[in-house]
Amino acid sequence: PAGALMSMIAVVPSDKVEVVANGQKLKVVDPSKTIQRNACTVCGVHMHGPIKNPKHAFNGLSFIHAERFDKGGWAAPEFAAFVSSVIETGTKPEDMNGIRARLKELKLEPYDALSPPLMDMLAANAVKQNGVAKAAMS
Repeated sequence: PAGALMSMIAVVPSDKVEVVANGQKLKVVDPSKTIQRNACTVCGVHMHGPIKNPKHAFNGLSFIHAERFDKGGWAAPEFAAFVSSVIETGTKPEDMNGIRARLKELKLEPYDALSPPLMDMLAANAVKQNGVAKAAMS
């Protein structure tokens, strides 16, 4: 929403995502990106973003703005990811401590990446895809 610092994103299985109207208006914003963000070609709103890369740990998942849900009953937010990215949209760096404090008040642990368990999944997938590089310690 206009003026919002952050958005609430849910992650769901892509096979459970259904565009029920005006799908012809959707276009992938940047096909080179991991998340294939589908946005409306008329108003620009991002609707959903699937990951379609069999080698990615999140393959088969879609990222959806929670305000797009037409049903309730979803899990509550568990953390805030990529918090520092609000600086890129004009937030002053000196405001970040207050933003992080407010997120903690809301029981949302702020991270500048994904949550540790999700980062572990990405790292484990990288090992699965690429193997482990062994370095000699001296």
